[in-house]
Parts: sequence; structure tokens; C-alpha cells
Amino acid sequence: MDYHYTLFIDEAGDDKVERLKPETPDGNSKWLCLGGYLVRAEAEPDLDRRRDEILRAIGQKPGGVLHFRNLKPASRALATQTLASKGNPARGFVVCSLKQTMLNHHNPRAAAASGNPRDYLYNWVVRLLLERVTHHVARHAQRHGIESPALRIVMASRRGHHFGQFKAYIQQKINQATAGTTWLDTRDIDPAVLRYSLIDRAPASDLAGLQLADVLVSAFFQSIEQASPHHADKVALHLRPLMAERRTTSGRQTRRDGEGVTFFPPLQAVHLLTPAQAVFFEHFGYDMGWLKSRKAQKAAQTFTQAQRLWSRGA
Repeated sequence: MDYHYTLFIDEAGDDKVERLKPETPDGNSKWLCLGGYLVRAEAEPDLDRRRDEILRAIGQKPGGVLHFRNLKPASRALATQTLASKGNPARGFVVCSLKQTMLNHHNPRAAAASGNPRDYLYNWVVRLLLERVTHHVARHAQRHGIESPALRIVMASRRGHHFGQFKAYIQQKINQATAGTTWLDTRDIDPAVLRYSLIDRAPASDLAGLQLADVLVSAFFQSIEQASPHHADKVALHLRPLMAERRTTSGRQTRRDGEGVTFFPPLQAVHLLTPAQAVFFEHFGYDMGWLKSRKAQKAAQTFTQAQRLWSRGA
């Protein structure tokens, strides 16, 4: 193989930023979630078995297509528990974008970079996901003596998304990161692990890895999207052992907030979360008291990535 890791990416929610639920019952989702299921390349042949293990656990025949949205509540809990089991080594990542912070805002720079104005939010959230995944891969490879690690990316096909322009957008980020000229470089993609030729897409029904990514991202979306019929179940809590961690500066602890689990933009969105949503994200390490504190909010007065992306002047 000419790569060492594979990231399967799927989404939940939509990218429309007007008429949001639940205030508008027939409107669009309040959240857009992008999820990634990361495995070592040599684990790819095992992904069919992992998918079939979930299908057996929920009483379905192996070899079928696993679609989280179609599962009954009890089966959703079993699916997430099985996905996060120790026998299925992987790392999970999710970025949850609260679209309520974007109402009535437009970013011509981001829209122009994406080609299709409808794609810019989706592409931006993928960028946030890749910032976290690429640095995780680089750190993991260094610890395990892997020289020049390469990451393969497989995205679930998305209706209306211009994939060629998306790849060009990612190549632009690779070039900017390499040259140190990234616009909005509060956090950046690690370009050393990405290869333009290793970014691909496929129907989720064709690949077990994409179906496992669907379980991950859909579980998070269901747990935070108030309009979801099973919102109260919070099945994504079963995925906590799967979600990627980072070492704190002291090196003595690990944290999932802002690494395996990201809600965005935190300093703006924290005031818009429901009590149940706040408690949910606290389970993954977020300190809501700190995010609401005067010190943290004062820092938000400087232009962050989110504010620049979602402002008219960026």
C-alpha cells in the first residue's frame, strides 16, 4: 500500500443556514455534523467484519448495508456500543457546526474558494475535521516509527457537492500550509500526511468503512439535533471510548474536547446550547463554565476562525 491510514468521512444534517428547526418545524437542521472513522491501512480488510458484527448484534443478516437512520432505538444503542468496542480498534472524530451562529451572514471569500456557494460551509467543516485528523495521524506515526505517513481519505458521495472543486480546495490548503501562508491559521492542516491522489469518494452503501462513519456521525447528530425523533436517547455517549484524545500540556491527562469531539464555534455557540446539549458535550470534556467566563469571552473579541468565516468582511 502507498498509504498508512484511512479516514472514512460521512455527514449528518444539511448545509442550509435559513429556516432552522425546531423554530421552523419544516425547516432545515440546526446542526451540520461531519464525522471521521480513522483506521490503520492494514485494518481495512477487517471493516466488513466490523460492519457485520453490528448487523448481527441488531438481528440483521451480515453482508447487508448498515444505515443508522433506519435502526430502531435499541438497535442504535447496540450499534454504537459495538462500534466502540475494544475489538474494533479505530479513532473517531466529529465536528458539530451550530448553524444558528451563521444566520444572516455571508462570506464571499469562502464561497469563492469553494466554487459553489452552497459548498463553502461543508468544505469548511471538512477542513476543521482534517486539521484534527492530520495532526493526530502525524503524532501517531511518530510514536510508532512510521516515516513519511500518508493518509487516504474516502468521503461518502454527496448529492450536489462539487468533488473536483473540493479536492482543489484541499490542495490549496496543503499548499498554503506548506508555504506557511494559510488564511486564518489559528489551527492548520498538517500537509505532510495528505496526498491529492489519495482523496476519493464512494457511495456509502459500497463500503463498510463509510457505513461505520455513518453510525458515528449520525449518533452525534441525533444526540444534539432537537428535531431528531430520538434526540433524548443520547446514544453517542456510548462512543466516548472511540473518540480521539490529545495530551494536555502537562502530559499527564488526555482530553477529547476540541480533538475527537468538536462543537463549533465554542465561544459563540455555548450561549445557544440547551441544558441537555451542554451536559452532553461536558461528557466529552468541555468546560461550559470556562467557555462562558468573562476571561474566555474576552478572548472571543479577537477575530477567531469562526467569526472571520461567518462575517461579511472576511
